[in-house]
Amino acid sequence: MSTRAQRSRDRRARLLRSGALLLALAAVVLAVTARSAYVDGRSTTVVADFDSAVGLYVGSDVQVLGVPVGEVTDIEPGVEAVRVTMRLDPGRKVAAGTAAVIVAPTVVSDRYVQLTEPWTEGAALADGAVIDADRTAVPVEIDELYTSLEDVSTRLGPNGANADGALSAFLEVAAENLDGTGADLNTMISEFSDLSATVSGVDADLFATIGHLAELSEMLEVNDETVGSATSRFAEVADYLAADRDDLATAVQELGAALAVLDDFIADNRSALRTSVDNLVGPTQTLVNQRASLEELLRMAPLTLQNFLQAYDPATGSLQGRANLNEANLWSSDGLSARSSSDAPPVLLPGIGETDR
Repeated sequence: MSTRAQRSRDRRARLLRSGALLLALAAVVLAVTARSAYVDGRSTTVVADFDSAVGLYVGSDVQVLGVPVGEVTDIEPGVEAVRVTMRLDPGRKVAAGTAAVIVAPTVVSDRYVQLTEPWTEGAALADGAVIDADRTAVPVEIDELYTSLEDVSTRLGPNGANADGALSAFLEVAAENLDGTGADLNTMISEFSDLSATVSGVDADLFATIGHLAELSEMLEVNDETVGSATSRFAEVADYLAADRDDLATAVQELGAALAVLDDFIADNRSALRTSVDNLVGPTQTLVNQRASLEELLRMAPLTLQNFLQAYDPATGSLQGRANLNEANLWSSDGLSARSSSDAPPVLLPGIGETDR
């Protein structure tokens, strides 16, 4: 009996130990999961500087595309701006380059902060990030609008632009001129709308053209002195041509008459001119064939003439010279000087006319 009881107690002890171990493992898993959820799902704090924060309170919504993603937690007035602290809900992300705008849904309702760039991919707005005043905007206040309207009405009223009735006269003249042109104005507005749609389809090319025009303007500005000088010279040429336009007209008329005579001459002598040109083919081909001889003649003629002048003796009226028989060439096939040793004639008088090498 005692042995059976002992076994039962041992079994219960093992079960208790196994249960405790399972509970410990479950506690560890829950702790790790809770820690991961806390790290991944904690809220993000963002700060934005606005010019004003009228109608914005602690607890006001923070939205992205109209969906609430957080709330305002603090509003602190500063010297140049109002610093608004916002908390984004866990798991909510916004693009790093987002802007912040205070939106007034109606005139009397509370306002909220709209973040303009939702996060899709890339860098997200980090915890503690600051959106400076250059990327924030606030709505126009109703009192500012009233003040602007009052200022405009004062400037256009009897104490302003209409002090002498100029504005009234302008409106009367405009009404008379535009009377009966409603259909044309409607057509113009419709065509302008079509033009805007067309331009929007080629905005890249349009902006590229504008950029090229800007580069051209900059180039002209850099070379302003040169462009001015060229313009002045063109103006001088234009003035010169304008002053001599009568002479130019006469010259053009005379040139026209000469061209008419030339045309008649060609028409009357076309057959003879064709025959003359055909007859020139033979002599021209001969000159082409004798090109080498002509080149040597032109090259040697000045030297020959110089030697002739040096050989002439004015005192006796005779030519003085000595022939070098070794340079005589009777065997060249083309009548020119020998081009190789095989073409050269035999030396008639060895030693005469030779130089040591």
